[in-house]
Amino acid sequence: MGKTENRISIAFKSNLKYTELSVLVLSFIKKLLDIGDDEFFKIEISLREAANNAIVHGNGNDMEKLVHMKFIWDKSFLRIHVRDENDRKVDFKEVEDKINSCGLLSFNGRGIMIIKNYMDIFEFQCLPGGSEVIMEKKLS
Repeated sequence: MGKTENRISIAFKSNLKYTELSVLVLSFIKKLLDIGDDEFFKIEISLREAANNAIVHGNGNDMEKLVHMKFIWDKSFLRIHVRDENDRKVDFKEVEDKINSCGLLSFNGRGIMIIKNYMDIFEFQCLPGGSEVIMEKKLS
């Protein structure tokens, strides 16, 4: 990572109302980078899905667990890390298989499909003490 990158980190309790906090941070970055409305929509929906997945599926709505977000950007990209504090190993291959076996309208997996289609880069990592989604949008 270069010196031209900017960074904001936040952490919040596992409650869906805090998803709005992450959108406020994203809106601030949108103004800094002059991101167009169409691109912003894709990033915002992806962020909401990743945050909600971390809260509901990762942390199980446990208010004692936090969701950690890191926004990293420069004029050419915006990268967002979303990490939960789940204490189990997630087999992402199993998650992907479940997603592929369900339809688009299925409740489970739709968020990951949206993120993969709206963002340029999508990664899932199972780390000690939590799972992390990394998504990136290239900016023109």
